[in-house]
Amino acid sequence: MVGFGYDIHRLAFGEELILGGIKIPSELGTVAHSDGDVLVHAIIDALLGASSLGDIGEYFPDNDIKYKDINSCSLLREVKLMIDNKNLQIVNIDTTIVLERPKLLAFKQEIKKNLASILELQENQVSIKATTNEKLGELGNNEGVVVFAICELKAKEF
Repeated sequence: MVGFGYDIHRLAFGEELILGGIKIPSELGTVAHSDGDVLVHAIIDALLGASSLGDIGEYFPDNDIKYKDINSCSLLREVKLMIDNKNLQIVNIDTTIVLERPKLLAFKQEIKKNLASILELQENQVSIKATTNEKLGELGNNEGVVVFAICELKAKEF
């Protein structure tokens, strides 16, 4: 079973930039109802899609006050439990972050380690890639950040 996830957030001065549960030093951060972790949101949608459980908005709506400023990693843990309850396991996750700046090379390993820990995976089962939009359009002007995620799930082996 394969699932695809996508998320996008506007960037603004005075907001935090959190990716995969890791706070990234940046003058710009995501504008969001939750903590704005666009990477975790895309992964959640990929996992929910692969398991035929719907999408992130069905479980964690952005108009529900209980999710205001919530740590998105706690939502990822809930989704992991939902997958476990369906007797499924994650084979791998592959992601691409599209962000002009800051450069993410120095943070990718820490992000990967954190996500692998939350999802009870080996680090080699999680791929974090980063690219820019080559200064084209709104993403290229650093007005937003996009993440694409894909995952594979399989039935648990007992």
